[in-house]
Amino acid sequence: MPGTESVDRGSCSCSCKDGWHGASCLPFEVPDTVVLPLPERAVDGDTSCVVNQTLTSLTLNMWKTHHCYVGVTFSGVGAVLTFSFNNMPLHLPINITFTGCTFLDGAALQFVGDVEAAESSGVLIRVSRAVMRSSVVVFALALPQRCDIAVTEVDAVQSSAVHLPDTVNNKLIVVMLHEVVLTDSSLLVSNVNARASRRDAFGLYSIGTLTLVRGSSLYTQYCNFDGYTHLFYVNILGVSDHSVFALLKNMMFSGTSLLYEYRGFSVSEHSVLRVVGNSGSVSCAIYSLNSWTVQRSSWLDWRDNDVGVGAMFQESESTLLIIDGSSAVTLTGFNMGSTGLSRSLLSQSEAGHRFVAGCLTVAGREETTAAELALHCITNVTTVAVCGECTKEGDCFAPLTTAVIDCNCQCAAGGHGDVCVPAPVPAGPSPPPVPPTPPPPPVGECISDMVHPEVAQSVGGGLSWLCYRNVTFSGGGMSLTVLVGAMTGDVANVRFDGCTWRDGAVLLLLGNAYAAVGSLNILVTGNTFRDALLSPEGVFPPRTNITMSGNRFTVTRLIPRPGLVIGRPSCVAMNELAISNDSTVVLSGNVFHSVRASSSAIHVVESSLRVSWRSLFAVMANTFHMAGGDGTLIYLEGSSESSSLSVLNNSAVVIRGNLVSRSVRYFILFFEASRMESLSAVVFQGNDMQGSLVVFYSAFSIHIYYNSWLQLSGNLCRESPSDAFAYAYPRVNLRNSTVTVSGNQFKSNNGVIKALWIFSGSTDLTNGAIVAACNSVNGEEGANYVIPSVYNATILTCSDPCTLAASCFPAYTTTALSDGCACRCAEGGHGDACLPVAVPGATEHRRRRLVRA
Repeated sequence: MPGTESVDRGSCSCSCKDGWHGASCLPFEVPDTVVLPLPERAVDGDTSCVVNQTLTSLTLNMWKTHHCYVGVTFSGVGAVLTFSFNNMPLHLPINITFTGCTFLDGAALQFVGDVEAAESSGVLIRVSRAVMRSSVVVFALALPQRCDIAVTEVDAVQSSAVHLPDTVNNKLIVVMLHEVVLTDSSLLVSNVNARASRRDAFGLYSIGTLTLVRGSSLYTQYCNFDGYTHLFYVNILGVSDHSVFALLKNMMFSGTSLLYEYRGFSVSEHSVLRVVGNSGSVSCAIYSLNSWTVQRSSWLDWRDNDVGVGAMFQESESTLLIIDGSSAVTLTGFNMGSTGLSRSLLSQSEAGHRFVAGCLTVAGREETTAAELALHCITNVTTVAVCGECTKEGDCFAPLTTAVIDCNCQCAAGGHGDVCVPAPVPAGPSPPPVPPTPPPPPVGECISDMVHPEVAQSVGGGLSWLCYRNVTFSGGGMSLTVLVGAMTGDVANVRFDGCTWRDGAVLLLLGNAYAAVGSLNILVTGNTFRDALLSPEGVFPPRTNITMSGNRFTVTRLIPRPGLVIGRPSCVAMNELAISNDSTVVLSGNVFHSVRASSSAIHVVESSLRVSWRSLFAVMANTFHMAGGDGTLIYLEGSSESSSLSVLNNSAVVIRGNLVSRSVRYFILFFEASRMESLSAVVFQGNDMQGSLVVFYSAFSIHIYYNSWLQLSGNLCRESPSDAFAYAYPRVNLRNSTVTVSGNQFKSNNGVIKALWIFSGSTDLTNGAIVAACNSVNGEEGANYVIPSVYNATILTCSDPCTLAASCFPAYTTTALSDGCACRCAEGGHGDACLPVAVPGATEHRRRRLVRA
């Protein structure tokens, strides 16, 4: 080089001038050693598949472009396949497919990204026609850009949790998302049929933050989940920059919610969140514990979901729905029991926002006007939707829609799918066919002699006649809801005759006080319920007569019910049941059989049983076979706000002539307060039972006011209760009313029995009377009473003269007759006890033998 000072020709070495370097006098410094580049690592390009093998452990070659498994069984915790994308040749297209594979007993699929979305030439993942048994598919961290992922046609049964390294999971899950970021990617979960054996199961479960950016989409569609608590549990969700999150046409057979939001949702920058066409027997469609933010020309699309008697929304004090002036919300076509809202749905809205709402069915009643919507806390509506009509603002993503023609959205450039969303819609299998349901029968005829498809169905709309005879309803997905509020006619009739309900099926009789019927007759007779549930709920219109007679109930497990947390195996479960204005509910001649401990035959859940204005609730001549010794035949749970029982205004509750073949904990339990007011009565009479802890147990105060009556008489305890026959805690409040405990017979080994035990005295006493008369132990006098002195109780023996109050309703009884301890009813008194209402099947003469010594 020119920088050479001299050359030693013997050694062929150069001497360099100042500023020149190395053996050749180069113009720059040269390292002492030169490292030659390694040859590029060879990528395995094998495209063959592993076929029809059973693998319990395996090691994956990550430096490969194709991974293919067909008909392979992966079994056990050693068969966890983890694909780590940061160890894969992402500069080449990656193809990972599992077709017709089976994952058993802790086997799992994991796809793990990095802290940031890596550049890639495209990643295709397909999991199709898979069988999963206590297994899980996991996606974690930021997945590579341009991923196309589909998990489709999966048959899953979850009975135990899958424990994976670096995750904390004790729940049953089909697909888990752990801090997932999708960038210019799509993830489709479609046509999954999953069943779980525990209630803490989630269909899809997102831990941390789920982020969709740069035109990404996540679709969950056409899936069925049975036994899961939530269809999709999301901790935090961020959807931005032309992305889409969608739950479409899924079904939950039972559970709490379709979509559960724990810490917040954000939809922004021309993005869309859709919850459309889903259905199920859930407590609510959307369970929200925190805020939702919709901004910068984005859209919430909540349409055409059906949760039966469940609520649309479950909110907390922290729930806020915040929408800016460029964004939109659509809420139409929803069928629900209630909105579940206690305040306005749109918590904060800027001028210019679009809120399209309407055509909602709430408890069987269609709400179509702004005023009706406002009654359900749906306010700030900018457009009231008209049923059957479509608009660009209400049915499409308006920024990418040019027009609506015949209810079809016409998309502008950049719009995709049927509603012109801003990201491509992933292609997947077609929805499974929906089994046809029978049309309503003509008046006077019945749907007869068939097996009903296993679907959740609501019936009654526009009908005055509905009849099913010898029809079999089966499966956890079978829920038949009779929408009383949607029925019409001067006289509406509903009849279920000789039908079979089994394996989780539910018959829900849903009342509505505003039903457009003159009177309503519901008859459930001769049916068989095997691990199935009969459930009357809601406020029924005046002149309702519900008769449940001659049915056989057998329960071996807890049967979940749409929109209601029952908590214990039950044959009949009621919630918010209210009858008034000359109405009756009668359960008679039924056989209740439970093989599970801590079960109930008749369970009033959450809200009180209310009987008012000349109405009757009766449980008569039934037979109870309850296993375990700790069951409760009639469990009135209620709540602190609503009490357990309310009997008002010339009404009565009658529990008479029932047979109990085995020991129970309680015959009847009032968990909260009970009220009998204004010429009303509760009668517990003529029942034949075995042993118990307490027969008639009130765990909260009893209020008996204004010429009302509580009568406990003529019952036979073949084994004496271990604590007391009737126990009131802490007190009984009386105003011009009477409590009678008379003519009860007890068989006792030690000859000791408390016939009545009131824990403490009351200061709410005005002309109240407590009468205890002729309660015998082993055929002789000897029953004990624990009654505070403030009540000034009257204690009569069997040799004392007759007392009218012991056997007849004092308010409607005139005087004793002269022909030997009989009484005459005053005007307004009915039947053998002069009750304020007539009791079907009771002797209608107005003379009755009184308890006498």
